[in-house]
Amino acid sequence: MCPKRVSLALMPFTALRRCAQRAISVMSFAACAATLAAQLPAPGTSGQPTPMRGFRATPTVNMRIYVPSGRVRVAVWDRDSISVSGTIGATSSMFGGGNAGFVKFGVEPLRTGDTRLPEADWMVTVPRRAKVWVKVTVGTIETVGTAGELELYAVGGAITVQQASGVTSVESIDAAVRIENVRGDLRVRGGKAPMVLRDITATTSVTSVSGGVTFSGQTPDCRVETIGGEIIFDATHMRGVLAELQTHSGAIRVSVDATRAPVLDLSSRSGRVVKPTVTSAAAHGRVVARTFKGEVMVQLSPDRPR
Repeated sequence: MCPKRVSLALMPFTALRRCAQRAISVMSFAACAATLAAQLPAPGTSGQPTPMRGFRATPTVNMRIYVPSGRVRVAVWDRDSISVSGTIGATSSMFGGGNAGFVKFGVEPLRTGDTRLPEADWMVTVPRRAKVWVKVTVGTIETVGTAGELELYAVGGAITVQQASGVTSVESIDAAVRIENVRGDLRVRGGKAPMVLRDITATTSVTSVSGGVTFSGQTPDCRVETIGGEIIFDATHMRGVLAELQTHSGAIRVSVDATRAPVLDLSSRSGRVVKPTVTSAAAHGRVVARTFKGEVMVQLSPDRPR
């Protein structure tokens, strides 16, 4: 505090400077408070804009994104930075920080003790070769063009991966999964939601409990295992690769070209095995299909003559 009842003209220079600094601090605090109040949502609104956030980053930055509810879209660019934009829920607060090599951000409850899931709808642009980890509880994850390491986790909602290379790992409990145009290495684990993979050239491992697994377009060296989920496998575009398909009680359905089918090794302990007459060769690949209780059915591709 400034000395009371002392003429400013008689105050030492150092005391005058302290008073001025305190006055500036009070005014700055008031201005910041007013700015923050303007950014907070009015009562009853559903969300608030996320100020554009930028993080300095190395080309292979390690980053973690945590959004319990909502949507996270990940795109790439050839810059040494990370950009975050979008909205967060009215009862949510953004946190984040790190350095050029390690960055973590997400949303948390605005008020301590709030049991509602924090929400966000974000577009996150990252260096192309970044190591990206994203987790949502119930929501949507969409990624395009990643070339580093990608790890995605969701309990419910949906996960979509497009044009990825490098190492990609996807894990879902009850979130639908769709993966397209992926190369490198791919691992997918699911519960009861369907998983659709199209035009995959990555070495692939897929496991599911009761959700169905569908492969179409280009098919890779892969291993697919389910307990009760149906496996649908398009073998019309195989190029000398090995596909191992195994299920306990689900059905396995394989589509082939009658004149250039892969070698087929099929068995079912208690279900039927149906196989049309085809001309097969190892150059077209090999399909090993095993089931205990389900059926194994090989059919000619619908667009091929029967």
